[in-house]
Amino acid sequence: MEPILPNWRRIATVLWLALAIVVLAIIVFRESDSRPKPGATVVFRAAKTTAVAPPAAAQPDPAIALAAALNLGDPTHRAREFGRLLQLCAESDLEAALDYVRHLPRGASYSQGLLLVLDALSRRDEERALQLARELVATREERAFYSAVFDRIARRDIPAALTRLALVPEGESREKAVRAIADVWTPRDAAAAFAWASQLTGPERDAALESTLIILADTDPLKTIDYAQKSLLSPTLERTVSHALQRLMLTDPQGAAGLVKLLPPGDLQTFAALDVARALALHDPPAALTWIKTLPAGQIQRLALNNALTSWVVNDAPAASQYVAHMTPGPDQDSASSYLAALLAALNPPNALAWAQTLASGSARDAAFISIASAWAQKDAPAATRWAGTLPESPLQQAALTGALSYWVLQDAAAAREHVRTLPPATQVGAAEFVAPLLAQSAPVATLEWAQTLADAAARNAALTSAYARWLANAPAAARAWLAASSLPAETKARLANSSGP
Repeated sequence: MEPILPNWRRIATVLWLALAIVVLAIIVFRESDSRPKPGATVVFRAAKTTAVAPPAAAQPDPAIALAAALNLGDPTHRAREFGRLLQLCAESDLEAALDYVRHLPRGASYSQGLLLVLDALSRRDEERALQLARELVATREERAFYSAVFDRIARRDIPAALTRLALVPEGESREKAVRAIADVWTPRDAAAAFAWASQLTGPERDAALESTLIILADTDPLKTIDYAQKSLLSPTLERTVSHALQRLMLTDPQGAAGLVKLLPPGDLQTFAALDVARALALHDPPAALTWIKTLPAGQIQRLALNNALTSWVVNDAPAASQYVAHMTPGPDQDSASSYLAALLAALNPPNALAWAQTLASGSARDAAFISIASAWAQKDAPAATRWAGTLPESPLQQAALTGALSYWVLQDAAAAREHVRTLPPATQVGAAEFVAPLLAQSAPVATLEWAQTLADAAARNAALTSAYARWLANAPAAARAWLAASSLPAETKARLANSSGP
């Protein structure tokens, strides 16, 4: 007969069994409930989780899926898939997503992931998101977070946005934040936004004022220009005034033109004159030309006329061509001929050449030919170079030829190099001297070997000297080692060494 347990031990045994049953039931229930349901969102598992769902029902590990996304070959597909998966993870377990991004190597995927999780966090806890951004944000791309989050805060509550600025580090991050606030605040209350921006200091002040004034320019460009001149410094001043003038030209081009002469001489006035000349010529070329003549003589007039020609050629190229052809010979006509020839050659090189031939002034004609060679070479470098070679041997030919060759070297260095070999000696010297350093920039040894094959001694020496000088400037040790080991004549070695400095 079994001994009878004392009552207290019997009771303890029963209680222990009952407790074990309850714990077992809880474990079974939790395991069953934790199994992924069909279509359920993938979430990160905590490191201490021990319950494992049956293999048949298991969801893929998010970290594995994200790693697979990062290994995709196509950059666009990779960014899209990585962003989609990380968004799902952030929605399910933001803390785990934050931890995952922290451990990514710096690069494009890190920046994308950081912006995504910071945005998600800022929608739950703005202050923590800003504190975390202060710790993790490091690049210009990542600082876009401040533009987005402060735009959202300001739309909800301007005072809250101003308070949150204290959490943003100085520099580009703070500038982006104040711009976002100004962009939201100005349409609501321009006076208040301007007053706030004015009391800021340093780059933040310029950033906020520029954003405020650019918005104000849409409704009151004249007031914007006045405020800008009193409040801003370069280059923010030039950008703001230029924008305001462009807005003013839409409604009052003559008023904009009159305003230019009231600006202080310098870059601001020059840039404004260029904008106004281009806008006036687009709608009324004669008025633009009349106004340009009221500007100070010299460089500003020439630049303004060039800008007017840019617009005029679009609507009436023959009239623009006739105007330049009948200008008084001199520096102004030479400048306009050069500029217009490039515009015409970009459209039709043969027509540009035909027009240039009609110019009575030799200096204007030469300026046009040189511009045509360069503009033509951008479309068809071999044709432009061969045409330049047909010009009479002169400084004009050299200028046109080298202008065209500079583009041919970029497009097909080997072909340009071989073309120089075919040139007559008088032309080859200048062309070889010009082309050699361009070729030596990427292939110094091959260029020096090519230079030694030129038949004309003067061209050969010119090409060797200019190519070696470029290599010596880029890689002195390699250039000197090559020279010492080369089979060049002793006098050539000495000349190269002495002509290229110590």
